[in-house]
Amino acid sequence: MNLTKRTMLAVCLASAIISPSFAAEPYVTAKILDVSTLLPPPPVDGSAIDRAELAAVIDLQAHTTEPRRAQAVVDAKESIYTLYTPVLGAKFDPANLPATTALFDRVGASEGPTVNPAKKVFGRARPFQAHPEVQGLEPRSTSGAYPSGHATKATLFAIVMSDLLPEKKRELWDRAEDYKLSRLIMGMHYQSDIDAGTRSGTAIATLIYTLPEFRTALEAARTELRGVLGLPAAITH
Repeated sequence: MNLTKRTMLAVCLASAIISPSFAAEPYVTAKILDVSTLLPPPPVDGSAIDRAELAAVIDLQAHTTEPRRAQAVVDAKESIYTLYTPVLGAKFDPANLPATTALFDRVGASEGPTVNPAKKVFGRARPFQAHPEVQGLEPRSTSGAYPSGHATKATLFAIVMSDLLPEKKRELWDRAEDYKLSRLIMGMHYQSDIDAGTRSGTAIATLIYTLPEFRTALEAARTELRGVLGLPAAITH
């Protein structure tokens, strides 16, 4: 999926608008969920798997078009609006969606405090840091590569958004996977980092869904979002 210049500009503007002046309270942190105990270790440096993953990143960068590289740079912004404005259109705007924005601010805020400690445990260098033949596109991330925080957040967002908009589930997940691909194009991750992020996001979502305060916020967002998008309040089959 390639974003048009107009769409990318709209995403950038939306992302700038929603930047909060204060940090949202996470639903989950590493004190509640230690994802390092759930994940296998990353491939050993120099192993056959590690070399194959490196070769895949180098090949992907060599065959990526300039528009897709530009999209990858836009995708570096970790925002529900960066992720899903291309799928849901202009009505999917933070100015229209205070309850939805508040929900995803808290969901998204759960990624860093949960995943960053695991990054320190595994201590995997990013491709552009370990291999000069890999180009690290700006903005560059310098925390550990494993697991991918962007992939964690994209998975979290896709799970929750697919619950809110089940009739758009395929498009939502396709976009999430394309967003994860951007991290390989950027030279920030190997595929196993992305896979570990997907597992981490799933684990975090599973725990979040047990929280009554999340369920209350979820239903408020469901009513708001479906109304703004002009969708029926309940899915009929």
